[in-house]
Amino acid sequence: MDYFDGKVVCITGGARGIGFAVARLLGSRGARIAVSDVDGQILEEASSSLESEGIEALVEKADVTSYEDCRRLTEKTLSRFGKLDILVNNAGVSVVSNFEECTAEVIERLYRINLIGQVLMTRAGLDALKESRGQILFMSSVSGIRAIPTGSLYSSSKAALRSFAESIRLELKPYGIHVGVICPGFTTTDPRKTVMKGDGSPRPIDRPPHDTPEGVAKGVARMLENKERERVLTLMGKLTLLLQRLSPPLLDKYLQNRELKN
Repeated sequence: MDYFDGKVVCITGGARGIGFAVARLLGSRGARIAVSDVDGQILEEASSSLESEGIEALVEKADVTSYEDCRRLTEKTLSRFGKLDILVNNAGVSVVSNFEECTAEVIERLYRINLIGQVLMTRAGLDALKESRGQILFMSSVSGIRAIPTGSLYSSSKAALRSFAESIRLELKPYGIHVGVICPGFTTTDPRKTVMKGDGSPRPIDRPPHDTPEGVAKGVARMLENKERERVLTLMGKLTLLLQRLSPPLLDKYLQNRELKN
């Protein structure tokens, strides 16, 4: 029997990009899927696509920065499927900008979605996950291991998730709950994903991707199956982790030179 067969998986920000790729992969392996997003139209498209592939899915419009929305998503998942086995905290936005160019509104928005939203969703699903002795997975980033220029907000929010996960991993172990963190590198981006400048306006991404949403989804599946603490994806991500441990000044120099070239 497949590891995911019959499991109930809730994925925030799951109607596009990495989240949707995770929903498709785990659903194709027998999981029952609950997907949330803030965009109703994209949710409808995701629902139709999952249904056409024979994946049993609940789709729910929800904003992870609202605890009431997080509770409602959990309650509807339990009402539809009777349990919650795996929570994939994926919802997030990106800001690529020098810090001095970031407005207070954009700063608050990013942290509320990327950090507070994942914490609130975890709190909302905690009782159900205790009941199932389930798993929580946080979507961090290689830039949460080593921050990059123009990524101060995004990188720090992802680093905070790693720290949060380390703490609750120990707190929740007596309940049989496993907590993991996955760190993708630069990934091909869904064109509808929110990537912002410091003033909140859209920003095109010109960095070459090192992975695809489908590649990240495979990493998520392997991590959940093996109940790993942390998985760093892509060769570039693993090299970044190694250099950050062995020689942070050398990595500083590389990142500064790369930023000057851009």
